[in-house]
Order: sequence, then structure tokens, then C-alpha cells
Amino acid sequence: MGRYFPLLRVDVGHGFFADGRCRGLRFEPLGATACWLQQQDAVVREHDGALMLYGTAEALAGAPDTVLTWHLHGTDADFAHWTEQPALWPQELLYLDAAAALPDGADGWRLHAGDTVAQAEVRPLSWPVVAQTLHGAARRMPPLALLRVPLAALPPAPVHYRIRLAPRATWWKYCLHGHWPEPQLQVVDLASRASFAAPEPERLDDGTALLAIRSQAPIALAQRSAQCFQLRSRQRGGDKVLVKRLPVAAARWLSRERIDGASRLVSEIHVHR
Repeated sequence: MGRYFPLLRVDVGHGFFADGRCRGLRFEPLGATACWLQQQDAVVREHDGALMLYGTAEALAGAPDTVLTWHLHGTDADFAHWTEQPALWPQELLYLDAAAALPDGADGWRLHAGDTVAQAEVRPLSWPVVAQTLHGAARRMPPLALLRVPLAALPPAPVHYRIRLAPRATWWKYCLHGHWPEPQLQVVDLASRASFAAPEPERLDDGTALLAIRSQAPIALAQRSAQCFQLRSRQRGGDKVLVKRLPVAAARWLSRERIDGASRLVSEIHVHR
């Protein structure tokens, strides 16, 4: 057996996380791939959304027709909540094929069109190439993506592939509980990027009254959001700040509302007085 060196690296980035690395992701080698890795005595490492494969030059040279395949699974219960993707899970998944990789800078390749997987290929679970990889638990709980790496299509090793996931963007809805007698309440973005509609009276299912203030466009979720929104009252002589820094939306507790004639994901943020 020859000397080991890096053969392949797949990095998955995620805009939700502060450092851009994708947490809560697992690469599962499928049947033939798991056998090939064992036969070649390959070394596989996973860390923070990165898959690293080490082996010998002979491993690649002796298997030109081999296609390595992995399922990508989100291991955190909230992974689907904070991840924006075009696939309608669980009926579809992302299809990432190294044979169609695009140059990504001077030192790597991107496995989807555009900056994120928003423009990645999507396949239904019934598509033959996908269906033949789904057995048992994978059919009951489909993966996020299918990754295929045909060895015949690999550039000279080591090969660096990148996948970029985007954070989910939702309509933020501030729910003001209690007594708010101040005139002309408004949510103000100190960075002047987001804007919010005027307050509207609403009631919870139990009849409790509240004031709802919705964003006028979706806002991206983040592990540590940099958003700084204030609740103010517009008064004669200048605005009065009622809440210096409003809480930001969490990745969970999503609901759906009809906005602009379509069903939209809404993040409710409850503020009590």
C-alpha cells in the first residue's frame, strides 16, 4: 500500500452560523461506497460540515468507473427550520453531482449554481438514481441531499468541493402583549435595512388581545443575529424609545400566515409589558 494523502474534501458552509460552518450535518456513505472505502482502507474524517477522504494514489487510479455516494442528513431537530432550500422535503431532496461542478475560485469547485443551494438541482424521491439509494430508515426519513462523486470526473487530487446552505428567511412578527397606550408605535431598524408595517390588533386562540407588527419583507434567521430593532413611539418633538433592543426571531416556533396572497413562514416574537 502506497503513501496516504488527501484525495477529496467536501466543505458545507451555512449562513445561519456565525462562523459560516455548517453544524449538525452528517455524511452517510451508501452501500457500494462504504464497501469501496473499506476495501481501499481509506481514512474518512468529518468535522463541522466538512468531509475529508484520505487514501493512496492507487485507490483512485484503480477505480475509474466508481461513483462515491453519500446521503447528507441534518442531525439537529431544528436543522430544517433554519435552512433555506429549494427542495420540498420530504418529497424531494437536493441533488449534488461532482460531474457538474463549477469552478469556485482558484482552489476549489462548487456543487451547485449560484452562491447557495437555492439554485441547486432538486430531484423527487421517485427519480431512479435517487430511489435506488433509499432503503429502510432513509425512505421513512429522507436525507437533505444526495451527493455523487464519479471518480472518473475528478480533477487531480486533492479535490476541494464546496456547498453553501443559506439561512431561512421568515416574516418577523412582533406580538406586543399588555397595555401599550403610546401613540404611533413602530419597530425601527437601526441599520435601516428592514422595515415594518403599522401595528394591527389581533387575538390569540384563547381570546387574549395583542398588537402585531410585521416585517414588510422576509428577514434571515441567524445563530447570533446582528439585527438591532427598537420599539418606538412617534411623538411630538421626537421618537420615544420604549424597548431599546427587541429580541430577535428564534429558529423554531415557525407558523404560517397568508401574506400578499400566499402562504408564508412567520417567526413570532412575543414582547410582554
